[in-house]
Amino acid sequence: MIKPSRSLSGPSHISGFFTAALLFATIVLASDPPWKHKPYHDWDARDIERIFTDSPWVRTVTITRSWLPITAKDLPNEQLGGRGRGLPGTTERSSETTVGGELELHFYWASSRVMRAASARKAILHGGKKDIDVEKYAIEPQNEYQIVLQSLDMAPFVRHDEKFFQANAFLQPKKSKQKILPTQVQYERDPNGLMVTSAVFFFPKKTAAGDPTISSDEKNIEFSCKIEQSVVLVSFEPQKMVDGSGPTL
Repeated sequence: MIKPSRSLSGPSHISGFFTAALLFATIVLASDPPWKHKPYHDWDARDIERIFTDSPWVRTVTITRSWLPITAKDLPNEQLGGRGRGLPGTTERSSETTVGGELELHFYWASSRVMRAASARKAILHGGKKDIDVEKYAIEPQNEYQIVLQSLDMAPFVRHDEKFFQANAFLQPKKSKQKILPTQVQYERDPNGLMVTSAVFFFPKKTAAGDPTISSDEKNIEFSCKIEQSVVLVSFEPQKMVDGSGPTL
């Protein structure tokens, strides 16, 4: 004779069920990207690190270094490159940046709400700038797409001016296959105004006829930039570049 199964409707079983459900929900939320549901002003240091290293708005590629390290003679004049300003004879960062060594390049789609919010939160958490309105900064309209390039070794950007890279870079949506040329390139420098720390590439959002340069259904956008002997290619996926408010480039 088969005995009837024990009822699961008792208080202890109900409590256990909800405890398990709550634990599962906590695990799901913990793995959920902060840009999906978490308000900008609640992002902590771990969230910021994840956005800057492992989000759809960030790409990292490794290239073989084909240039010599920067020396004082590469800087604007002898006064800027002199020892009196504390600059060593070479700005080579490590053995990995010798010719033939591997070097990481980091690309950020900086005009997006997510990257702007992350930058603002980072300034608050690590820069002591408590008066920044993160929400307002994040949603401020951007007239152009902006892609930022950074690396431990920016020697090619010291040796070549902004016009050079403006002429040697473009965006190309896979669907239209039309090359979008940068309207300008701007360098950001260290506090002494000596070394280039970032190169910012600006691209138009609309064509001369007023049409979007990147369609709303685009699935892949390739950024190309010639850096000395290498042509660096990185791909972004707009369909994944979405926060809680929708697509954001």
